[in-house]
Amino acid sequence: MPRCETPAPPKLRTLHLPDLTPGDPSVLRAHGTYEALSFSGDDLTGMDLTDVGFSDCSLAALNAHELELTRARVIDSHLHHLDTPTVSAAYAALRGVVVEDSRLGVLQCVEGTWDSVHVRNAKIGYVSLRGATVRDVRFTGCVVGELDLTGAAVQRVSFDDTEVGTLDVSGATLQDVDLRAVDLPEITGLAHLRGATINEFQLQHLAPAMAAQLGIDVEG
Repeated sequence: MPRCETPAPPKLRTLHLPDLTPGDPSVLRAHGTYEALSFSGDDLTGMDLTDVGFSDCSLAALNAHELELTRARVIDSHLHHLDTPTVSAAYAALRGVVVEDSRLGVLQCVEGTWDSVHVRNAKIGYVSLRGATVRDVRFTGCVVGELDLTGAAVQRVSFDDTEVGTLDVSGATLQDVDLRAVDLPEITGLAHLRGATINEFQLQHLAPAMAAQLGIDVEG
């Protein structure tokens, strides 16, 4: 029998967008549903997109001081070249989504769902996935100041050529989380790292904090 790869890699859906119709941002409304549209180069400052639905859409070069996406549903869509200081997306669901070449200050996705999400070449100051369901997610070529997974259920997540300043896994449940290729200067919630894979260098780096967590005195 072939051996199963450990940890299991994310199972990402291949994004194939249909022919898209240019969308008019002035029609966007909270609770609206939009399919097979492209929105590009628009300023969404002050726009409330609570409970909005995007399916098979492209959102490119959108700017907003604060983007309100609470309970939004973004399915099989491409988000790229976004530049937004704050994205409020609590309880939002992302499935089959690619986010790339973007700069986000704060990305709040508390108690949301990320399923088959690829984040590429993005710089994000703070990502909150507290209490979220995070499954089949890959970060590639990213810089993340702080990734908060407190209380989250996390399965098949990997990091490639990605820097994470602080990772918080307090109260999280991890399964097949591959941290081997990420620069990890600080981890909060070491007691909840079960289900993650690290390399020997990372283990050496984390050993003093692990010893302190266990109440072990280490003397030379």
